[in-house]
Amino acid sequence: MSTVKAARMRKTTVQPEAQEYVDAIGEDVVLKPKRKLRKTVTVPTTDETQGESKGVADALRQIALDLFASQNYSTVTVKDISSSTGVNASLIYYYFGSKEALFLSAVNAAVERAFEQFNAVSQRGDSPEDIISAWIEVHIVQFIMLQKLAKISLDYACTSSRKAHIDKAIRKFYDKESAVLGRAIRQGITRGIFREVDPMEMATFISTFLDGVLFRNVMFPTFDYTAAIGSMRSIVLEHLRRPAMAV
Repeated sequence: MSTVKAARMRKTTVQPEAQEYVDAIGEDVVLKPKRKLRKTVTVPTTDETQGESKGVADALRQIALDLFASQNYSTVTVKDISSSTGVNASLIYYYFGSKEALFLSAVNAAVERAFEQFNAVSQRGDSPEDIISAWIEVHIVQFIMLQKLAKISLDYACTSSRKAHIDKAIRKFYDKESAVLGRAIRQGITRGIFREVDPMEMATFISTFLDGVLFRNVMFPTFDYTAAIGSMRSIVLEHLRRPAMAV
């Protein structure tokens, strides 16, 4: 369809003061009213573009996590994140609204990745020992990511502008960890596999040891965290097992 025919179908009206110009250069010109230019962001309308948007958001979360971990929450700015990603700062605000919201999203994404890894590892077995071993193994497989999460959590906790919803997001990791370990230990006791212990006390011990390994490696980069975590797993499971009955 020609421009003229399309214009006619739309019944485009040419203003009187422009008619002489149209007559002079021919009818194949369609005059459009002037519109004020403005910055816009296109909202994805297809599965493909939605996937691309998710990819951008995921990349922003990962870069933000890296920056918050290598520096700290207070000093990192949206401009820093923009420079590191090559993404315009206005687009970062479009996706997340604020640095605080991006930080919160990065924390939530890291927690989700840790438990996704746990779910994958825990498929190997469902005994109480298997579940405890799987959670401990996550801290070897995802060590770097969990170390970053621990560091930004500590940095954030040291700021003077803590927010309840961010504290809750960080706490969620420890609450879920405690639930996983505590449930496995209680099941082991119920089945007669483990000795009588305080499940929450043992869960806290495991969690505290793992946190200690994360931070020790920050202070001493050559520290063999894999060996340390593996030794702790052996010691914990040996301590939990009910002694064999003498014949």
